[in-house]
Amino acid sequence: MANDRITMLKLRRMLQLLADNKSLNSICSDLHMSKRTVQSYKTTAMSTCKSLQDLLCHPDEQLIAIFQPPSPVPVADTRKAVLDGLLKDYLSELKRPYVTVQTLWEEYIVSHPGGYQYTQFKKYLLDYKKSREYSYHNVYAPGYELQTDFAGDRLYLTDSRSHERTPVVVLCCIFPYSGYAFAIALMNATMENLFYGLSKALAFFGGVPETVKTDNMKQWVKKTSRYEPAFTQATEEWCLHYNVHPDVTRVGRPTDKGSIEGFVNKLYQFIYARIRDEVFNTLDRLNNRIYCLMDEFNCRGIQKKRLSRYDLFHQEEKPLLKSLPEEPYRFRYRKEFTVSASYHVPVGSEVHSYSIPYEYVSQKARAVWDMETVEIYVSNKRVAIHKRSFVSYGYTTQDEHMPANHLAYRRSKEYNAAAIHRRAMLIGGKTTEAIDLILASRNFPQQSYKACQGVFSLASRYGEKRIEAACGYILSQTLSINYTMIRNVLIKNLDKAADEAGSRITTVTLADDEVRGAAEYTNRIRGALSE
Repeated sequence: MANDRITMLKLRRMLQLLADNKSLNSICSDLHMSKRTVQSYKTTAMSTCKSLQDLLCHPDEQLIAIFQPPSPVPVADTRKAVLDGLLKDYLSELKRPYVTVQTLWEEYIVSHPGGYQYTQFKKYLLDYKKSREYSYHNVYAPGYELQTDFAGDRLYLTDSRSHERTPVVVLCCIFPYSGYAFAIALMNATMENLFYGLSKALAFFGGVPETVKTDNMKQWVKKTSRYEPAFTQATEEWCLHYNVHPDVTRVGRPTDKGSIEGFVNKLYQFIYARIRDEVFNTLDRLNNRIYCLMDEFNCRGIQKKRLSRYDLFHQEEKPLLKSLPEEPYRFRYRKEFTVSASYHVPVGSEVHSYSIPYEYVSQKARAVWDMETVEIYVSNKRVAIHKRSFVSYGYTTQDEHMPANHLAYRRSKEYNAAAIHRRAMLIGGKTTEAIDLILASRNFPQQSYKACQGVFSLASRYGEKRIEAACGYILSQTLSINYTMIRNVLIKNLDKAADEAGSRITTVTLADDEVRGAAEYTNRIRGALSE
């Protein structure tokens, strides 16, 4: 009858119908029971030597004892008794790194050759484990705590030229009460990046909670302790700036910040999965994509709730937050140095160099930088400010910081054919025609850049009008032109003579039997101008 147990309500109804002398067919039809089950219960009732009416007066406990007695206790298995005494130790071993159920069973079967095989051993061990796993349901106050942590998996930036991939970390923050979350990609997990990201998070939330909790990361905690952790100076400064209390989890207890742990998993599914095939060249582009997806995530409705995370946060949490300070916290590094002859100073772990006005070479200076800007001071006067760059071993140089000869040299290296053509057009049409011929005279235009720069230097010395006249003079004689020809015309003042004569040079037939027409004449003219 153990396999045919019925509810107490149905049992009492069946006894009523039997007391009313209803047939087995009608009872089975009314109660949707099989004849075998009804007959079994009827036989049990008759064996008590009590009337059905008397049985109906019995309490539920007595009816259960009569009609549904407990199953007989199986014969004790000595293997089970032995294993029960070992399960506590096995559970402790299972929590150690690298230990598996298979490993424990192999050790067990060696010590107890007649013991359970693997399947039964695993069942008893996992049942014992489940019976001793407890979870505490945290109840969070709105607007009180912000949990934060770095995601374990990284995202990547791809260099547009070399296609080299650079890993970046993702900082996650969440208000446990509403589930309203924020994420930002950072170059690394150093102090400056951590506190920059936390400041960005508070600016995103638009307020300050009572406490910020994270794990025992070395950027946050100087000395771990369950009761009196020692925080780093940067943590103390950041918390003082925002008037917030720092908090940490117990060592090795990630469940103390279960909300942020759960959000990191959602981050992988909602953001990492969606951008898995996308390529990002800069951190700003990656973060813009993350922000868009985070807005979508926060605005989605929560199951079993009518509100989204965004609505719940703005209605119940944000009004309870403290106001933000006027200026965000900036974690700054400082460096004292003497301005070198290169008038640049390298800063940051990326060793990127920034320019200083060249007038301060050999003077004492101080660099102060954060995640966004680099400032340089001489005698407490700021002499330079730059946008922070994270290009390793790169250079950021402002034109006004360079001496004139360095600036001219750099600009000469930055020339290209289009820039040279535009410069020539500012002088005149003949000069432009001459410059185009010089550029076309070589297989690669870059080989003619210095010659063109030489022509422009002549313009600085002799004036643009004479350059235009000299180019026109030469082009009236030949379609081949170079820097030396223009220089010789200017030195010999041939451009002035032609202008005074008001006409072209008269052709003179040379007394030479080897002269062969106009082509040979052109070569002779080129030779004369090149001397």
